[in-house]
Amino acid sequence: MISRDRPAAASEGRRYLRLRCFGGFRLEPDGVPVDWSGVRPRIRTLMRYLAAEAGQPVHRERITAALWPELPDRAAVNNLHVGVSTLRTFLEPGVARGASRFIVRDGSSYRLDVGAGGVCDVSAFEAALAAVRRARSTGEDATAVAALRGALDHYTGDLLPEDGPAEWVLAGRDRHRTRATEAAVLLARLELNRGRAQAAATAARRALELDGYRDDGWRLLVTAQRRAGDVAASQRSQQTYERMLRSLGVTRPADTRPVHVTAA
Repeated sequence: MISRDRPAAASEGRRYLRLRCFGGFRLEPDGVPVDWSGVRPRIRTLMRYLAAEAGQPVHRERITAALWPELPDRAAVNNLHVGVSTLRTFLEPGVARGASRFIVRDGSSYRLDVGAGGVCDVSAFEAALAAVRRARSTGEDATAVAALRGALDHYTGDLLPEDGPAEWVLAGRDRHRTRATEAAVLLARLELNRGRAQAAATAARRALELDGYRDDGWRLLVTAQRRAGDVAASQRSQQTYERMLRSLGVTRPADTRPVHVTAA
């Protein structure tokens, strides 16, 4: 249930933020959804911008160039200061100047800190992928599989879809989608390598949901379904794969060679 009451009193002190940026923005101070429809649209955009970079300092010039590109520098910086002050008041009513625990100033940069116990899905997604890289570097495939599943659990859709084609969000949106697709492909490969064909097929389908033109995703799906004993499904996937190739003007036959999973 969304709280429509006035934000908690400063004496109570909010402790952490829970943020979702994938598949639609959600803000939950202390785990409780809040109604921030009364906050001006550009200020809400500022919050989403900082949330997508949670934990990382973002220089004010990057922020103003993204959100107020039409304004002279001084006016844009003034708008940024007003926006930050508004967000601090909304998140931490009564907070003293310079005492915000969530929106922290580092020199000429601002950093959104979710606090102890807080979480941002973007940060969690990136941390899971870092865990995958560490596990793969030491040959711990079971650990890598668990981390890949965690990463894909965090990736619930495109980054901040409510911001549409805004230039500042496009690069990050494409980057995260590509990384999620690659994570799903790797998960399918590792699951095949472990003899878990059904799990591999599920991961391959996830990869193709994210990028229906991913050649290795199709090959993995066909191989996984065949190894799982579902010949009919494998044939249907093979036919769909071939139609995809024809739609791209590719005249060569679809690659039906077995996927070499140990090379992943």
